[in-house]
Amino acid sequence: MRKVINTSSMRMAQKITRSAVPATTQFSTLAGKERGEETAYFRAQEADRKAAIRADLDRILALEDGHEDKEELMNMMEEQKAPASMISKLGLDDWKWALPAGLFIGIPIVNLEVVVLDAEFQLAASFILFCSTMYTNVGPMIYKSLYDEGQEIFKDLQKVDEVLESQIKYAIEQNEMALHVEDDFKSMYAVEDQITIAQAEMLTAKEAHAYRDAVVRKLDSLHAMEEAAVSSIRARMVNRVKANVINTFTDDKKMKEDALTAAMAVLAGGGKSMGKDIVGAAFTNSIKAYKEAYSKQAPGADEILNQLEKDMAAVATAPVPEGAGGNVYAL
Repeated sequence: MRKVINTSSMRMAQKITRSAVPATTQFSTLAGKERGEETAYFRAQEADRKAAIRADLDRILALEDGHEDKEELMNMMEEQKAPASMISKLGLDDWKWALPAGLFIGIPIVNLEVVVLDAEFQLAASFILFCSTMYTNVGPMIYKSLYDEGQEIFKDLQKVDEVLESQIKYAIEQNEMALHVEDDFKSMYAVEDQITIAQAEMLTAKEAHAYRDAVVRKLDSLHAMEEAAVSSIRARMVNRVKANVINTFTDDKKMKEDALTAAMAVLAGGGKSMGKDIVGAAFTNSIKAYKEAYSKQAPGADEILNQLEKDMAAVATAPVPEGAGGNVYAL
């Protein structure tokens, strides 16, 4: 209960204290606060404006030389660097001050004949006016014309520089490609060497096969000659043996009668008993006699063998290769 009373009494004291503060003090506090916020706002605006001006200046200064904006900024900076003249210091560059001062000083000078307005003076004034007019009006036009012409020349030179730069880049690329020509030629010659080696091996194998075919043909010819000689010797032996048996049965009556008797016995027996083979024995004796006679012949007496040796000697010569085979240094 005491805590509630104390809290309420403290709140009442704070309200009384706030009500006792003068109204002027409260208004002055609000005005000062508003001025502080306004000052901070304007300072922030000024800082933003300065930052924008600084960014714009940096952008213009980053432009290339000869740009119109950059040239104008540089001219303004040069004008600001130039010292102020006496006329500008006295404020006579303003016509509102220069006209009264000129009248105040000029009229007494003319009346007192310090300056005489004669033809020479008028001529000098006209010349000065002409020069001033040329400087102030015609000069900028001449400058603009010369500046535009210079810009056109600059652009033409820039185009020439771009063409030269592209040509130089192209030449550099061609030279870089030429650096790899050696490797390209090496690989090309390596492939050519491999092809030449394979071609030489193929030609060598071709000649080896051709030589083998020639040797095989000669061996086949020798085998055919040998077979022909054997056939001739066999046929000769058969002919002579047959002729000898025929002559034997023709000239020898006893052999003829024995053969006839043996044949009759075979017929009489009904083919069950062949008896003695007279004809077979005659052929056997003839072959035996031919062998004995042939073995007694002198070497080189057989015409068939002699012809066989001649033919074999003619065929048995070594074959001549048609080509030298593959040679990598000759291809």
